[in-house]
Amino acid sequence: MNTKEMIADSVRDFLESHPHSRVIRWVMVLLLLFNGIPQKTVASITNYTDRQVRNIRDKFENSNGDFTQGGKKRGRKKKIKKRIFGRIVKYIMDHPRSKLKDVARYLKEEYKLEVSVKTIERELEEYDLSDLYKLVRKKEKRTVHVNYAGGWLLAPFIADIVKKIRQAYDGLPGSVEAILTLFFLSVFGIERPFHLEDLSDPGFAVLTGRTGVLSRTTLFRWTKGCKKSFVLRFYDLTRPLSDFVGKKLKISIDEHVIARWTRKVKIPGTKHPTRGKAMKADKLFYVFELTKKRLLSFKPQPGNATLANTALKMIKELISEVKPESVRMILDAGGCKASVIARLSKIKNLSFLVRGKRQRNLVKQWEKVPKSEYKEYTDPGDPEKKILIADVGTKIRGCKELVRTILLLNEKEKGKDRFYPIYTSDEVTSTYDLLVEYRSRQNHELCYRVMTHDLGLDALPKSYPLNPKVEKVQFRDKHVLLVGWLKALAFNIINDFKESLDKKYHKMTAGTIVRKFINRPATIETTADNIVVKFDYFRECKALKEYCDTINQSNLEISWFKDKVLRFEFETADEFKKRKSFLSAG
Repeated sequence: MNTKEMIADSVRDFLESHPHSRVIRWVMVLLLLFNGIPQKTVASITNYTDRQVRNIRDKFENSNGDFTQGGKKRGRKKKIKKRIFGRIVKYIMDHPRSKLKDVARYLKEEYKLEVSVKTIERELEEYDLSDLYKLVRKKEKRTVHVNYAGGWLLAPFIADIVKKIRQAYDGLPGSVEAILTLFFLSVFGIERPFHLEDLSDPGFAVLTGRTGVLSRTTLFRWTKGCKKSFVLRFYDLTRPLSDFVGKKLKISIDEHVIARWTRKVKIPGTKHPTRGKAMKADKLFYVFELTKKRLLSFKPQPGNATLANTALKMIKELISEVKPESVRMILDAGGCKASVIARLSKIKNLSFLVRGKRQRNLVKQWEKVPKSEYKEYTDPGDPEKKILIADVGTKIRGCKELVRTILLLNEKEKGKDRFYPIYTSDEVTSTYDLLVEYRSRQNHELCYRVMTHDLGLDALPKSYPLNPKVEKVQFRDKHVLLVGWLKALAFNIINDFKESLDKKYHKMTAGTIVRKFINRPATIETTADNIVVKFDYFRECKALKEYCDTINQSNLEISWFKDKVLRFEFETADEFKKRKSFLSAG
């Protein structure tokens, strides 16, 4: 027996007497290898595989001889995948106010990955990014003088919408930037997205959480990839219905006609009310709350849709969602249809005021009303004018009973134009009060006027394909629903903002409020923690100070702009004079 065989037998016997000590087995492996015993033989003696024997040898050779000092079992260091590591870096850059424990929580919530703060710290050091927070916070410091800075005054009302955007468009990248871009285009009266190419002011970009204005091609690409289910979910989440649940609801439903000038496709049409001719068009149906003057619902339809049938669907949907104590609905003459009035009369807790049409068989009934039935009242719109009103019943086909009719008589007119009928299911309210209530519907018409001239309501995306393969195309409402509802949100939010100011501003239109307060230049200073908006001096800046002080005290975090805290400041008159004299001297 040679020396190698003797050593091998001795080691085998020794290991049988010490079977559980890992350190002794490692030492024996090294001893056998040191004496020139082949690797396979060493593996069979020590019950290791060839690969394990090779790993032990390599570790010893790279350990400067102190490999076997710590005989304890060491845990395997967790490595973070490069894909996840990239998300960590992006999270830190997007949230410079965060800490490593926030990063660990983000990984757990987003990827179900349990990673300790020390592991994240070690990974950053390995890629020479241990100073990443310091570099990001330093880069966040920036001061720039911009226009459109007054848009930040709407931030308290937009903050909740941004949360709902993320909830509705979950998984679709760029949703917050795209929605805010479309929203502020409406607020500032910029009608078409192609104007983004000429919009170089960084103030508009900062409002959307970006350093540069979103390009129109990027916006078009996002809208094309946006599913209709996302748009419907966003619409449902942002409808202001919670304030009216279980309460008395007073609404108006009316249509707005959008002219379509295409010659390439065949789409339904209607008579345009302002152009006075039949033409291709789409219709927008909005539900307007008459007490708080807010838009509650929206439904785009082809041009051949009628107000009567659409209003019936919308009121049923609204009642099922809000479950109000009672509903008072006011409709213009487009909502007057015998079958619809009969069905409205059967809806529980619903009363309506509908302007009637002067049909021949109905005019014959009204002509039989004696002059003694008419009473003289003061015109609600003109106190110096007197009007004649009769409270009568009208037989309408489809209704079993007579429908109460507030009949106005204009003796200066001839024929059927003498009569102005208003149908109602309310049997209690006085005639004059019903007339005054019906006139409140004019606020809905004023809403359309404001949205058209100040918010660009007529500038909507196409509801049909530009290159159709068939002559007649199907109505596509995805993009119309998205942009049309964003304009409604802009109308509601501007109204909320102006009601936060002094009472003298409450009756101003959206366009006036934008010109006075929102379309204002300012110096914006950003740090890792704050975004400070310092308005240039203007005559009515004092009207904003109480409102801005409330925001400063609330420490409002802008979630779409790296969670910075919003602060407002105002340039004094003396600072304005110095700046003006400096610019004139230069």
